[in-house]
Amino acid sequence: MNRRRSIKMDYESRLSRVREEMRKRGIGMMFLPFGANLWYLAGVRRQQAHMTDTNAYGDYICGAYIGTEGGLTLVAPRMGGAFYRQEADGKPWIDEVRIINESERPREVLVEVVKSFHLNGKGIMLDDRTWIQSGLEFEHIVPGTKVSLASEIVAPMRMVKDADEVKLMQKVGKITDDVYGEVLSFLRVGVMEYDVAHEIDRQFSKRGAEYTSFVTGVRFTRPGEGEQIAVRRATNRVLKKGDSVTFDFGACCNGYCSDFGRTAFVGEPPAEFRRIHDLVIEAQAAAIEAMVDGRITAAQLDREARGMIERAGYGEGFTHRLGHGIGVTVHEPPFLYPPDETTLVSGMTFTVEPSIRLRDSYSCRVEDVVMVTIKGGVPFSNFHKKLTVI
Repeated sequence: MNRRRSIKMDYESRLSRVREEMRKRGIGMMFLPFGANLWYLAGVRRQQAHMTDTNAYGDYICGAYIGTEGGLTLVAPRMGGAFYRQEADGKPWIDEVRIINESERPREVLVEVVKSFHLNGKGIMLDDRTWIQSGLEFEHIVPGTKVSLASEIVAPMRMVKDADEVKLMQKVGKITDDVYGEVLSFLRVGVMEYDVAHEIDRQFSKRGAEYTSFVTGVRFTRPGEGEQIAVRRATNRVLKKGDSVTFDFGACCNGYCSDFGRTAFVGEPPAEFRRIHDLVIEAQAAAIEAMVDGRITAAQLDREARGMIERAGYGEGFTHRLGHGIGVTVHEPPFLYPPDETTLVSGMTFTVEPSIRLRDSYSCRVEDVVMVTIKGGVPFSNFHKKLTVI
């Protein structure tokens, strides 16, 4: 399967918007290490995060250097630099890929690159995830320069998705639905949580996902087997008759993330379990209906769903926020929880994920990625929400 994007983003327009705002703020240069913001602004792909620290020579100054005019400069380490040369190919908004060789001192390369932007007293913006080592180097070579966060400009842009982003998020939502359908047929008494989690990851890989958007969560619960309030991921616990099964998973496809949850039960569900499942679904439906452009804040939406669960007597079991923004990263602002008073507007995308976790008993959850519109929320995943009985 072709894993590269078929939808072309208007990166030059995004960069133009950033530069216009930089000029207004008196900013001469923005630095973005390789990551989500650089992917969003310039289409430079992220490589999968390493499970151990991997250090390349000079990597703390590697990333994109963006000025208020012209293109941008990518600085990359020699080890792995070919990847970034390939990423720059065919992108006219990237002027240069500057490779750091081991014979050079990274600070001298940084001086060379920053000098080309002729700051002349103008400020610089650094990505929120810039290494402290990088920040100290900038402080050393441009002392006294005003430093601010790139998220002041980029985060508001990322909050509202354009039509091309929506298409990609709908696509990964459909893939996620398909994966869940396959995994339900895999569930049977005797499998471990690990087995099911690995099958989810395998099904995503088959469908062209670059990687999962977080560690896949599969959880078997029943009364009398210990504390269930804390969040955990898959273990070697074996599925038995009488267990509830909750899912929390997603993937990154074409640079955009999904996040999905459903609940199943092995055997005949008790009446209380059916009751809490219905309550979770109703709370989510009410929140989705309320996601109308300009009508509600992030904190108010959380209260909408949480209030229903609390009035039914299960407030203690709803232990987390209602949801979070999602896009090129799986968790991004705004967040559906106090004290975030951001007003929801059309094009914003959120997870909506109420749950009830009973102490030393069952768990129940549902989760979909939903877009705000003038008529209410529109989900990007559409797998049915009926309680699945295994």
